[in-house]
Amino acid sequence: MAQSNWQPTWYKNEHATAWDKVKEAFRRDWQQTKHDLHAGGHELNQGVGDTVKQAQGKEAIPPIDKANPPKVIGDWDEVEVPANYGFAARQQYGAQHTAWTTDLETTLKSDWEKGEHDVKSNWENVRDHVRRGYDYKS
Repeated sequence: MAQSNWQPTWYKNEHATAWDKVKEAFRRDWQQTKHDLHAGGHELNQGVGDTVKQAQGKEAIPPIDKANPPKVIGDWDEVEVPANYGFAARQQYGAQHTAWTTDLETTLKSDWEKGEHDVKSNWENVRDHVRRGYDYKS
């Protein structure tokens, strides 16, 4: 398939510059999506978070034939407090929030940020652990 050079009439140099910054991250995401759908592509260990970070220039983009480095999962000591918090939050808020919602997350984030705990991680770093604890079915 030939590459199209079509651009809408409103397309400006700023659009091309912005696209040039995200194009490789987007292409990697596309290759990973094709692989995940068993429609070709390559296993690149590429998730949405990787694509966003790469597009923003916060994470290096490996060559197209190289996978992203594996994610290193933290020690239990780093996970226990946020997972426990999420698990307890299910007991506290589960009747009102049977599923994770934006409102619930706002409440939990606020409590986490006010909390006096030994975990020095900000909400973005613990959010997934809290959610996993919240979603855990005992």
